[in-house]
This record gives sequence, structure tokens and C-alpha cells, in this order.
Amino acid sequence: MSDEIISLEQRNALQRQTLVKHHLANILTHWFNVAMWLLLLPTGAGILLNKVYPASNSAWNNLLRSLFGGTAPLIFWHGVWGQVWLAVLVFNVLIGFRKYFLSFASTRMLLDRDDIRWLMIKPWHMVGLRKHVPLPPQDAYNAGQKLYSYVIVIGTFFIGLTGMIMVYSEHIPTTWQWVIQWAMPIHFLAVGITFAGVIIHVYMGAIFPEERQAFFSMFSGKVNGLYAYLHHRKWYLHKMAERGAWEAQYRQKYREPEVAEPPAPSRATGD
Repeated sequence: MSDEIISLEQRNALQRQTLVKHHLANILTHWFNVAMWLLLLPTGAGILLNKVYPASNSAWNNLLRSLFGGTAPLIFWHGVWGQVWLAVLVFNVLIGFRKYFLSFASTRMLLDRDDIRWLMIKPWHMVGLRKHVPLPPQDAYNAGQKLYSYVIVIGTFFIGLTGMIMVYSEHIPTTWQWVIQWAMPIHFLAVGITFAGVIIHVYMGAIFPEERQAFFSMFSGKVNGLYAYLHHRKWYLHKMAERGAWEAQYRQKYREPEVAEPPAPSRATGD
């Protein structure tokens, strides 16, 4: 069992709290990625799998070619959408590299000791075993989400690089044709590994009951205090400390009386 006892009063108080977890730029970037994958994955499968990997459904490939007017237009639009996708991602990174990207990566995405322990315990919990072993507290993103981000970053790099090589293959010298030959299987492999991570991400975020609120936060940008306290304890406590410091400064400036906070969940005294 968990090492925290949360009374009904405390649970209700936490549920009434609202914390902003994602800002508008994060939400728009997330759903832009979703839209691009919905365009690129089926069209890419129709291009690559038809000739190179015959496991692709021929009816699907024929449908795509009918919709786009042939193989050449299908390849053309797949390349256009891929370049739009990369251009927006690169623009976002470059614009906010120093102010947002570096600070976010260094403070939110690096694995720490608690993350390593989480990765060792969470798989047992998911299959109903070792429930008596509590999960270590997590930050704004848990260890699984951090690992997923590594897959996405590395996968996106190789997908983009190999995709650009294939789109502009006519400008590559003849002596470098081996680069084009390797680009296609690497592109397909990177897409496959990244898409496998996407499937797990969708399951954990949209279907897995404990993480359902994480899915809805990608629309509203917000989570309630109970979810944050149970699943992202480090982040929750950090936000509460920030809020407490701000409120203390506000009271000092305007000389308002302090308002008592709801009691914190108590530690369990036994199983």
C-alpha cells in the first residue's frame, strides 16, 4: 500500500486545486505533431511498404494513389508535409533554445535516482505485482515520459535527416548514392521505433486509468492537485512552494492576514 494516508477532507481539498501543467505553446505543438503524424504515417506507409516491404495492404496503397492521382503526387505531398513538420519544429527549438529548451531539458528531462527506481518498480505495478513497494516521487514528467521524450527526439532527428536526403536525392553526387540507399531503411526503422513509442504513449495517456488526466491536460493545460500530488509529487511540492512564496510577498506588501493551508496528508504508521 502507499506510504501516504489521504483523508477525504484532504482529497477533496486537493481536487479543488488547479495547477497549470502545459502552456498554450506546448499544447499547440503537441497537437501539431499529432496532425502531422496522421498525415505522414499513412502516406509514408503507402510509399515505402508497397514495393520494399510487401506486408502493406495493397487496397490501402491503391486507395492512396487514387486519392493523390498516382505515386509521384503521393511522394511529393508526403515530402511537403514532412518539410513543414520539420520547419515548425526547428523554428520552435531555435526561437526558444536558450530561454525554454535548455532550461526545460536540464531541469525536467534528465533522469535522477528517483527516476531509476521508478523504472524498476513501475513495470511490476502495471502487472499487479509488488504493490506494497511505493513508487518514488516524480517531477512534472515521470521517468517513463522522460524516456519517451528521448525516443521522440532521437527518432525525429533520424526521420528528418533521412527524409530530407530522399526528398533532395537528385542533388546528391553520384559518388554518394550509398547515402540514399541507406536513408530509406533507416527512415523506416526510425519511424517504426518512434511509432512504437507513440502507441505506448497513447495507451498510458489516454487509456490507462491512472494517467487519464494527463490526456485531458493536453486540451486544458491543467491538472488538479490530487493528480499532481499522487503522480508528480516533486513538481506539486515545488509549485506549492512557489505559490506560498508569492502569497507571502503579497501579504507582506498589502498587510493581509495569512490563510491556513489544508493539512498535508499524513504518513502511514503501518500496513
